[in-house]
Amino acid sequence: MGSLTERLSNAAGARAAAVRQALDAPERTPRTAVVLGRIVGAGFAVCFLTGIYSHLQQHPLSWLPLPTRPVELYQWTQGIHVAVGTALLPLVLAKLWVVYPRLFAWPPVRRPVDVVERVSVAVLVSTSLLQIVMGVLNTFQWYPWPFSFVRTHWALAWVLVGAIVVHIGVKLPVIVAHWRGLRGADDGH
Repeated sequence: MGSLTERLSNAAGARAAAVRQALDAPERTPRTAVVLGRIVGAGFAVCFLTGIYSHLQQHPLSWLPLPTRPVELYQWTQGIHVAVGTALLPLVLAKLWVVYPRLFAWPPVRRPVDVVERVSVAVLVSTSLLQIVMGVLNTFQWYPWPFSFVRTHWALAWVLVGAIVVHIGVKLPVIVAHWRGLRGADDGH
């Protein structure tokens, strides 16, 4: 049984290496991933903060008075929310393009932290794409789903922020090493 498992692992590892080599491009570096990650993270932070403001305007808390002046404040925050959210679509796709070959790392899990990373990335990618697509469809006031946009968008925002925090925690060594273009970190994205 051990030899069968070893042969399967060797075959899968060779295929994964071939796929990674085929997908290799000079732009797919940890530095590029970190730079795009900073931009995407800042964009999601802006959307999250403006989304909280919007939510509190629509569902006010009695103990939290919000400013009512200038009267255009809500329009500005919503405009920023929509503009940044829409701009995040190509940025998220670019980030995914840069880190896509990591999907074919072999073995896929070496340490327990790799499991956390893979799960957090799955949640992060799926939630971010769903949030962006739902938001864009909301701008057209088209709701091809049977659930409340506002409640779902609000709940997914918190899931997305949690996934971002976990992802940053797992990837912190790579982020720190490539934050200002320093060399010497592992090749993880």
